[in-house]
Formats: sequence, C-alpha cells, structure tokens
Amino acid sequence: MTQAVLWTAKDAATATGGKATGNWQASGLSIDSRKTRKGDVFIALKGPNFDGHKFATSAIENGCVAAMVSDPAYLPADAPCLVVDDTLDALNRLGLAGRARSTAKIIAITGSVGKTGTKEALKYLLGEQAATHASPASFNNHWGVPMSLAILPVNTQYGVFEIGMNHPGEISPLVKMVKPSVAIITTVVGAHTEFFKNEGEIATAKAEIFDGLEPGGTAILNRDNPHFFALQRRAKELGIENIKSFGTDAVADYRLFEANITPDGSAVRARMNGRDIEYFVGCPGEHWVMNSLAVLAGVEALGGDILRAAQDFADFTPPAGRGAQHIVDLPGGDGSFTLIDDAYNANPTSMLAGLNVLAATKPQNEGRKIAVLGDMRELGNASEKLHGDLAHPVIALGIDAVYTVGPMMAALRDALPDNLHLGHFETAEDAIAPIRAGLRDGDVVLVKGSLGIYVSKIVQALNFTSTGNSPHKNDA
Repeated sequence: MTQAVLWTAKDAATATGGKATGNWQASGLSIDSRKTRKGDVFIALKGPNFDGHKFATSAIENGCVAAMVSDPAYLPADAPCLVVDDTLDALNRLGLAGRARSTAKIIAITGSVGKTGTKEALKYLLGEQAATHASPASFNNHWGVPMSLAILPVNTQYGVFEIGMNHPGEISPLVKMVKPSVAIITTVVGAHTEFFKNEGEIATAKAEIFDGLEPGGTAILNRDNPHFFALQRRAKELGIENIKSFGTDAVADYRLFEANITPDGSAVRARMNGRDIEYFVGCPGEHWVMNSLAVLAGVEALGGDILRAAQDFADFTPPAGRGAQHIVDLPGGDGSFTLIDDAYNANPTSMLAGLNVLAATKPQNEGRKIAVLGDMRELGNASEKLHGDLAHPVIALGIDAVYTVGPMMAALRDALPDNLHLGHFETAEDAIAPIRAGLRDGDVVLVKGSLGIYVSKIVQALNFTSTGNSPHKNDA
C-alpha cells in the first residue's frame, strides 16, 4: 500500500525556512538511521555526545528520500536534502507547521505514572471510531513532541500526545506546541524526585500542561490524588472552567463503584458523567482500572462515543514494556512460563502496581511468582530507602522469589530474607543466564525496572519461544 505524502520538499522548506534540493516527497521522518523506512526524511540531530550528520549518508542509502542537515558537507553532492541553520529548531518549526494545518481534536497526557498506557488506550479506542494519530513509543520530550506533531497526518480526526518532564519548565513549551482541547494528568507521585524538593513541586510542574490548553478546553484530573485541589486551583487561575475528575471519590465525575480484578483483566462498574456503565478492561491490575476512568473521560471530552469505547476496552491489552504478558515455552519441551513485560520504566508507585499484578497471577503446576527488579532511577537522596522499602510489599504480597539488578537494587537485596532472594547482578546482561537457567514449568516472571538499567534485555532473552500473548486483539 502506498503511504500518503506527509511533506513535499517545497512544503518542508517553507515550514522550516530551509533550502531544499531535489523534488522529493516524504511519507515519514526519522532521527535514527538504523530504523529508517523507505520514504522517510532523516533528521540529523546533534547532541552533547552524538551528531546525526555522521549517519546522514547511510540513511539515504537505506531508503530515505532526503536528509535534513545543517552541514551539507556530510552528504554526497547530489544527495537530496533540506539545509537548515539548526536541525532541532527546524524540527520544532516542522512540528508547529504540522499542528497548524491539522483540524484534529487533540488530547495531551502527562502524569507521574500511566502516561504511555493511557495514551495507547486512547489511541486504540479512538482509532476504533475514527482516524487517530498518537505519539510513537514515548516521544514525549523536547524532540519527541515536535516529531510527533510533524508526522501528524492531515486527515487525522483525533490526535493523542504524551508529554513528559524531568525538570520544571519542560512541559509548558511542549504543550503550547500541541495546543490540546483536552488535557489529562493521570496522577502525581514521587517520580523524578532527584530534581524536585517534594511532590508539591512535581504537581506544579505537571500543571504546566494547562498552559497550552485551547480556550474552552477540558482538564481531566485524578480526584483521589492528594494534589487534586492544587491542580484544580491552578487550572481555574488560568481560566479553565471545564474541569472533570475521575477516581473513587463520591463526587468524581467519572467514579469507580467497584472492580473485579482478575489475572486477565477487570470487570468494572462505574458512573460516567451521570451515566452508569459496566465494562471489561483487558489489562490486569488495579492501576489499569483507574487509567480506564481517565481514558473514557478523555474519549467523551473529545466528542467520541463513550459507550462504544467502554465496550472496546475488553480488546485492549498493554503495549510491550507496559505489562504485556507472554506464554513462553521452556527449552526442550519442559513446559512453559508466563512472562510479564513491564520493563520500560519504574518508580515506587509503578513498581507496587507491577508487584500487585504478579501477586494476582496464578502460577501453573509447581510454578512460582518471580520478580526480576531493576534499579529505579532519578529518586535522589531517598533512593536507597525507597529501594529497600520494596521488601515490604514483596513479602506481604506473597512473592516467592526475587532477582535484583543494578547497584541501587542492592538495598532491596539486603532487606529481603535469604530464602526469597535468588541473586543480585550489577547489569542486565549478567542476570540473563542465571535467570534462564532457574526457570521452571508454570513460573510467572515479572520483569520491571527503569529504562537506563536495560532490563528489557532480560525480557528479550527470556521471550525466546513465545507461543502467544494474552488472548486479546491487540497484544504487543
């Protein structure tokens, strides 16, 4: 199938203020020469430790129609290109132009946990109703957001954008580019505490998402979160009148009545903006029940069909790295085990959610509940204590065994009883062989840790003969 033209050479030059050579047409953009697709424009970004210009020629050779560069000397003389003064600034301009030409209804999401899962659920549910575009992967930072806007198809009816931050002041300029009509803050907890004095400062930073909300737009907030009133107050200060809440609180607009949580998902009964709804969420875990309230609130705020979305939630399952489950055959036909891939990121709140999912998943035969836990990053001075404190839920939830990975997880190793701890490893690579060798038929294995500890490599190594995922339509 022929891909739609996203940018012509002329349009891209106009948007960026650059100079194009060649009469190319692009169907996509890429910043990684190893992951380019035929029809992409390669954008040669520069950073403190890398320079994409060095890979511009190989990107062209791999099928890119052109390269956006600030120094054309890196390319052959006849290579099609777009020459700009600064490639990151030009990417921002391209993103702004992509947003300006779009008539899509846009929703933006931030929060300490649950951003990507909420985004993926909205992408799926809205996509069942109309043409929908969402940020790829976790494109939620200073280059990911403009990239996501720049690849926004012209004919898209709904756009879903994730916006993250590590420091104060990072969300505001990004949301002003996105210009959403709906903004969701999933929750505020102690993530990125290395860069903030307290959770109140984190809440203030998350509230920056209101800075770009379009006039008449809707803010959706977690009523159960202790920072709800501070966030609500900030929204009102900015003139936002339409504020919706979700949670278990009796006055929440999207209120959870009850949920029957099983290893395959959750049956939910809730009141949605005055209407009682029952539905099934095809993702295990209490955190997904709460996420579902925010998601359905977002669907309705955008003008989507909330009843259809609630019905479609049964077919949605977590994306890779966010709790996707796989049944994996053991070598030699010695049975199988369940692999829970929650390896993308971690903080104390999401770690507890992952452990709860593991605790609720029943092993088969003589299997065990095993947690492979990697370092949680960006926790500042509280890091050692927060890692060690994980011993309490591990024991209370009846987890049978734990492997720890990374220097910070040594605190958990030291806090666990010897009979629960199977091994500690400084790197994910070191952990692979011992974990694989210790697997038994019927085991359930959770792998979770921050991105920088690369426990995703353990998932890849363990998922060697997957026989399939949970029996839902869009498993990752």
